[in-house]
Amino acid sequence: MHTASIFFTALLSLLFATPADPCEEAKAGAASATRLAKESVYLAAVDSIKIAFAADQKEHAISFGRDQHQQLISSGITNGSATAGRLKPVVNAFADLHNHPNNTTPDAGDLYGLIDINKNNAAYGTRYVLTKSGIVYALLVTNTMAAAAFNLHHPRQQPAGVGLQPAFPAVMVDELRAMKYQHGCSDEIALAFILEKYQAGIALLRQDDGGEFRKIYTVVSGEGKNILFTKNECP
Repeated sequence: MHTASIFFTALLSLLFATPADPCEEAKAGAASATRLAKESVYLAAVDSIKIAFAADQKEHAISFGRDQHQQLISSGITNGSATAGRLKPVVNAFADLHNHPNNTTPDAGDLYGLIDINKNNAAYGTRYVLTKSGIVYALLVTNTMAAAAFNLHHPRQQPAGVGLQPAFPAVMVDELRAMKYQHGCSDEIALAFILEKYQAGIALLRQDDGGEFRKIYTVVSGEGKNILFTKNECP
C-alpha cells in the first residue's frame, strides 16, 4: 500500500476511534502518576537508577508496591543490559520504573510487558521510563479490556535471539517509520498516534517541568500527501 493510502486510512481510523475528549480517560491515572512521582520512595528510586546507570550505562529497574499498612514500598534495583531489564517482585505491586540508556520514548517491549502484567493484576497500570537526558515518560493503562484486546488482535513480533525485546507488528512498524522519516514526526507523536489509532487502552504521558504527568495525543489534519500530525498535551 502506498504511503498516502496508508495515512488516509490512518486518518479515518483515528477520527472514528478517538473519543470526543482524548484527555478524560487518562485524567485520573495521570494525577495518580504525578502523586507517586512526588513521593520520597519514588524519588529515591530515581536517584538509585541514575547512580547505577552512571556506573555501567545499562538499564535498571525498580518496582513499587504497598505493605500491609498501605505504605508505599519499593523493590531492590535490578541490573539489566544495554537494551533490556527485568523486575524484582514487591508486595502489592502496582507500578515500576526503569531507565533507557538513550533518549527514546517507551518502546514495544515496555508496552507489551505492561499489558502482560496488567492482565493478571488490574491494579498494575503504570510504567515510568527515565531517559538519559532526564525526561520521564509513563505508559498508563486506561482500559484493561482494550489493552487485552490490543494484545490479542495486534500480537507482538518476537525477534530471534536471546534477550531481544519484542517489536510492534509489521504494519505498525511501517507506519511508525513512515511518520518519522516521511512526515518528520517525533517518536512521541508517532507512538501516541499508534496508541490512539489502534485503541490500545494505554496512554503515553510525559512529565512536565512542574512535575505533572500529562497525556500526549496526536491531532491529524489534511489528507493524502498533505497529512499533518501535531503533538498535543492534555491540561
